[in-house]
Amino acid sequence: MSHHATLWLQSSSGHADAANWAVYQESAKRHANRVVRPGLKVEFHAVSETYPGVDFLDSGLHLVTREVARNGILAEQRGYAAFVNVSTNDAGLPEIREMTDIPTAFITESAVHLAAQMGARFGFLTHNPGSRKKMELMTRRYGLGERLVEGASLEMRYSDFPRIYQDPASGIAAFSQAAREVIARGANVIIPAGGPLNMFFVDHDLRHVDGAPLIDIMANVIKSAERAIDLHALGVPQRGSSMVSPDFKARLREIFLR
Repeated sequence: MSHHATLWLQSSSGHADAANWAVYQESAKRHANRVVRPGLKVEFHAVSETYPGVDFLDSGLHLVTREVARNGILAEQRGYAAFVNVSTNDAGLPEIREMTDIPTAFITESAVHLAAQMGARFGFLTHNPGSRKKMELMTRRYGLGERLVEGASLEMRYSDFPRIYQDPASGIAAFSQAAREVIARGANVIIPAGGPLNMFFVDHDLRHVDGAPLIDIMANVIKSAERAIDLHALGVPQRGSSMVSPDFKARLREIFLR
């Protein structure tokens, strides 16, 4: 089966958590199929299990990274058009770009670069403080720390999202108030994260708070993947992995696939 017109969309959650993630998964699939350009398809992939603290702990990120990187290698070997990480931890970013030549897009990296283009300063709006702090650290590693303002967050778990869909007005009010704190600190663009929060806003058509746009991180990463595909077709390199010898790449890929 050919996958040359399919985006491999990678999550950091496991199949066994489908019941807890059903609202988000269904929403994300609808939205991804709606925004992807004609001629391309999307295909969602999970990992073997959801590791504790995967959105904010280095240990959880370490555990998931090998699986995600392995899947990036498989996506290239199976001929997918691009590998797209839709989890805000951006797991596997350096590894996949070192070991493969497949076009890639990572959701947080894509979001912060768009935010920097859209406004002078930006901040994160997240469901819990741990994920916000992790994403702010990632932004500094991406070289955009000077454009970042301290974000805001609520004390929520991912399992709380099905409940706010039952009372969306209260959820929108709480998150809008948190967004105003970020705006008061100087942000003129807001990045919602993680994925369930973004899809909650998309599903309820919340696009701005007091004039500050909320980036649709799912739509943006898909469009970033499309751009990566186009540049790849033009021979424009996406990464510095050309400095890595083919033999070195092959040896690393073999180890990851064991």
